[in-house]
Amino acid sequence: MLLKSLEFFLAVAESGSFSLAAQKMYTVQSNITSHIKKLEEELGVILFNRNNPVTLTNAGQQLHSYAVQMIALHDKAKKIFQEGDIDPNETIRLGSMETTAAIRLPQLLNQSMQQYPTLPIELQTHPTRYLLNAVHQGELDCAFVASKHSIPELYSFPVWHEELVLVCPKQQQSFPDKATLAKTRFIAFRQGCSYRHAIELFLNDFNIPPSQIMEMGSLDGIVSCVELGVGFALLPKSYLTKVADKVSVNCFGLNTESAFFTTYLVAQLPETWGTNLKQFIHFIEQQFELKVA
Repeated sequence: MLLKSLEFFLAVAESGSFSLAAQKMYTVQSNITSHIKKLEEELGVILFNRNNPVTLTNAGQQLHSYAVQMIALHDKAKKIFQEGDIDPNETIRLGSMETTAAIRLPQLLNQSMQQYPTLPIELQTHPTRYLLNAVHQGELDCAFVASKHSIPELYSFPVWHEELVLVCPKQQQSFPDKATLAKTRFIAFRQGCSYRHAIELFLNDFNIPPSQIMEMGSLDGIVSCVELGVGFALLPKSYLTKVADKVSVNCFGLNTESAFFTTYLVAQLPETWGTNLKQFIHFIEQQFELKVA
């Protein structure tokens, strides 16, 4: 069933004439007649009483309501994709590392809500490895992940640069020596977290074998354990700056390459983006003055 056939059908129904419908649709009458005939053959019904004026049969009246809805949906979809209108039925499935969700996203999401108040967003927090896989599999539309480099198989661009610092209990007054680093457990998120991998890189810089790692599920849990002397942690400096007056820890710069990570927004290739995702990514582009295709 062609959309054009439904448009011709509605034109005949509204004008009561094949010839007037042809004038309205800027075509010849034979084209109108051909489309109506094909519609009737496809549906197995007679749509019009060929009187003067032409009137709808019972079957034609039934099709009329469907045709109006189908044309309206087509026009709505066309408007959304061509004019970039927000589609309230398209929820952006956004993924983020917990650190980014705690430090960076509140302000960013608040700004996006001010610009696009009807834009539906669903946020999930997971380690980087999980997020990348979810974007690959189409389970997430886009995600903020930490990496040392861009992800070539996905559309990715840098958003924030993070410096990791060594977080120690308050009684640790100076940067710990090699022996202390070697015997102290580190507290981190579960496997797949880029910052957890940074612990291995950091210890390797001091020629120290991988430390015993205690897994925690939240930032608050990690910091609380450090405060109690359970171990050390590597966390973004931006987070510790934000909570400096609320926690009792000491932080030390690493002064190594392993301290620096970039947060990328990743998504599948642009041709797969829905209208809302395109608007959201272009919003990010504006915020960070990045050129996005």
